[in-house]
Amino acid sequence: MAVADPRPPHSFPDPLAAVFDRALAAALAQLPPSPRLQYPYRLVSAVSGGPDSMALALHAQRFAATHGGTHRSIVIDHGIRPGSDAEAARVVARLEASGIPADYIRVQSPAPSTGIQEWARTRRYEHLLAEARRDRACLVVGQHAGDQAETVMMRLARGSGLAGLAGMRPVTMREGVPVIRPLLGAGRAAIIASCHRHAIATEADPSNADHRFERVRRRGEIAAMDAAGMEASSGLSRLADAASAIDRALLRQLGLAGMLEGPEAAGHLVLPLAVLQMPPVILARLLASAIGLVAIPGYIPGRDALARLAMRLRDKRPSTLGGARFNPLREGWLVTAEIGRRPPRCRVRAGDEALFAGSWLITSPVDAVIRYLGEAGSGSRSGWKESRGWSGIPSLARRSLPVLETLDGTVLYPHLISQDQPVARGAEAQAECLRHTNAPDASGIDGQQSFSRRRLCF
Repeated sequence: MAVADPRPPHSFPDPLAAVFDRALAAALAQLPPSPRLQYPYRLVSAVSGGPDSMALALHAQRFAATHGGTHRSIVIDHGIRPGSDAEAARVVARLEASGIPADYIRVQSPAPSTGIQEWARTRRYEHLLAEARRDRACLVVGQHAGDQAETVMMRLARGSGLAGLAGMRPVTMREGVPVIRPLLGAGRAAIIASCHRHAIATEADPSNADHRFERVRRRGEIAAMDAAGMEASSGLSRLADAASAIDRALLRQLGLAGMLEGPEAAGHLVLPLAVLQMPPVILARLLASAIGLVAIPGYIPGRDALARLAMRLRDKRPSTLGGARFNPLREGWLVTAEIGRRPPRCRVRAGDEALFAGSWLITSPVDAVIRYLGEAGSGSRSGWKESRGWSGIPSLARRSLPVLETLDGTVLYPHLISQDQPVARGAEAQAECLRHTNAPDASGIDGQQSFSRRRLCF
């Protein structure tokens, strides 16, 4: 990978600083108080070594120092190119020379033969989110206005609806970690100028010129339209802003009307029968949001899949889509996480914290295996009756709660408590629900979805 030589630093002020500060301050102001975040805010930045991430790290460090917070950068080496370790070492050295604390992480799992970019993205976020959780920090990433335009262009080509055309959101919640994109309002030229201004060298990723990847092809198409005077980049960005604003307003009104309320403490929600009276396009958006609330945040199923789901709901048939299960009730539908044919399991060591099913942070005083209560028919057990807070939870919702199975086969059931109640300490294990919840008065996290935290103690 070639190293881009920096030009001598300019003497004029860096205009990117104001864009970055406004965006990051606005994002942080949206975050509700949480025991999972340290105040003043801590920041963890994802750095690859390119101009976008190097500018991100520079301004995150400056912002943290100015506002009494802390910041460190994480450099991930996927090991999929010869010399990637040397490249990562160069990036870490540049960051540290600029006064930015930096850590290097090498992905240990082998890369697949196909779908390498998706694999790399998944592994990268696994490490980044784990580091941010450890620091009780927000994760800042370097997508900029050009990336936003490319994303919207790709989704237009796929026939995405309103939520998809909203593109990347300035703030999203991922596995309990706020993910902030403070450069979405900045163009690539301003980012490169900022790197030149601070005289910091950057890396050039050869995959950015590989036309086998759709994003690279769309980037070329947008550049050609811009060169022809069509202003495609700015137009696509404006489309994303408008779609995001409309989508937030729609979800807010659905929440105010009682059609889409946040999950209960056990991570489930109930949709009323009245949702079937909505126009198909609004019903589809509501169903997609419900799936995101109980199963996969940010996941938007295709229009055809949502239309088929709506038909099954009209017939009062149990249905599944996107990791969510819709169970018919007399007054509507109970929506829960789907256990699936291959339910997840993970181990947790005594005193450690483990992420289960992307939605639960669990600590245990003993070595144990975490699984769903309803796995392999175990939902019929009645041990939960001795646990606080379970009596009002529907049996189908109980099945998708996590339990701990110790080495001797003992199953530990959680005492469900609310966030404002004291948390049991000592020998009791804890599980914290990271489900998102719809908040009609929120400021736009995840498309008008804020997040709540329900803490469980075993």
